[in-house]
Order: sequence, then C-alpha cells, then structure tokens
Amino acid sequence: MTKRSDINSGRLIYTEELGWIDTGHAKGEDASVLMNVLNDGDISTKEPYFTVKYTQYMGKGRAHGVSKITRWKVRRGLSDSDKKRVALTIIMYTTHKFESLQDSFPFNWATDSGYSGEDCISNLLGFYKATSDADPVSYLTIVSKEAAYRRWDYYGSIGKYKNKIFQPLIFPDPLEYPNNARPYFVSLPLFLDTVKPISDITTSQILIHVKDTTGIHFGAESEWIKIE
Repeated sequence: MTKRSDINSGRLIYTEELGWIDTGHAKGEDASVLMNVLNDGDISTKEPYFTVKYTQYMGKGRAHGVSKITRWKVRRGLSDSDKKRVALTIIMYTTHKFESLQDSFPFNWATDSGYSGEDCISNLLGFYKATSDADPVSYLTIVSKEAAYRRWDYYGSIGKYKNKIFQPLIFPDPLEYPNNARPYFVSLPLFLDTVKPISDITTSQILIHVKDTTGIHFGAESEWIKIE
C-alpha cells in the first residue's frame, strides 16, 4: 500500500505518460527472473513442455506473508519473442489473481492495495524494463515532488482509484484544471505495447495453464519463480 510519504522517498512517482508509478513494482526483477527461467527450461528437459512456478507475494520479508502462485506448462524451444509473450501472459494473469486476493476479505479491511491505481501499470513498466533493449523509464516525464504532492492532496490516495486494465490512469494537475480535474484512462504508449500477451490461454499450444494456489508463509521462504 503506497502512502503520501512514499513520494518523498521516491518509491512513488508521478509521470505524465503513465500516471502514478510504484518504483518498487517497476523494477522488473520478477520479469527478469522469469525470462531466465524460460531460457533455462529449454535445457532442463527433453520433453516437449516444462513446468514453471510463478509467485506474487505480500508480507514481511519473504518468509512471513501470503502469495498467489500460478503454474504453467511452457513449450520448449520458443523464440525470444514468444518467450516474452509467455512471460507477459503469466505476469498479467497472476497480477489479476494477486490483486483480487488483496482486494478480498480480510485483506481489504487493512489495506486499499488491491488493484490500486498504480499497481498494474507499474508491473507492466517493470516487464518492459526487464525485457527491452532501451530502458522505458527514459521515455517518461517525471513531475516534481511538489507537483506529485499536489495531485495526491487534491485527488486523495491512489488506492481509492482502481485500475484493472493495464492502462495508464492519468490525474491532471489541479492547478491547470482547477474546476474540472478528474482522472481518466489513456491508451498505452507504443514503448509499452510492443509485446502482445496470449489472447486465449485455454487454446494456446505454447503456454498451458495448470493451476492456481494461495500460499501462506510462516518462517519458511519459498522459491518464488522456478522450474518444477
């Protein structure tokens, strides 16, 4: 759950192109690990498919918390472009499962993080940061902390605004639109729209969904992304 104080620390920034961004989500560490796992899968077996476990997690450290775990069969020998499509599909699917978990009882009693307006777009930015030749952050216009605070104080917490569609949610500067400043969605910029997720995982021959589980962690750290 992001807070107003996260603006000062730099964890939460506002960009003209994508709206609010959680820089922790946007690091792309999970996407980088997942791409490495998909590459390793090609040499892990001689079977047509290998199984991948992918996890999104919330809690204290990696040993005390709750996670959403999805498992998939991935075809060996995919091209780099197809591996990116597979990775993006896994991340987007699991993000929906994880954000729905956060937005459900009892978690929504304690936090407004489920589908918070910055979550999905920050995850998408992280994916492209991990898989693109050029850093997508270099294409962004990051406003000053003063301008970011102004938006937070005018509109309220970003957690109040839900975003389930992996598109930017824009909050106009209330100084420029003092009588009609309202948030609105815009289309993805081209630099975040070059990889297309698999449209139907029920019929895909390169990525087969196996199952979803919820993990409860008490003092035991689990490998979050791996070949099984």
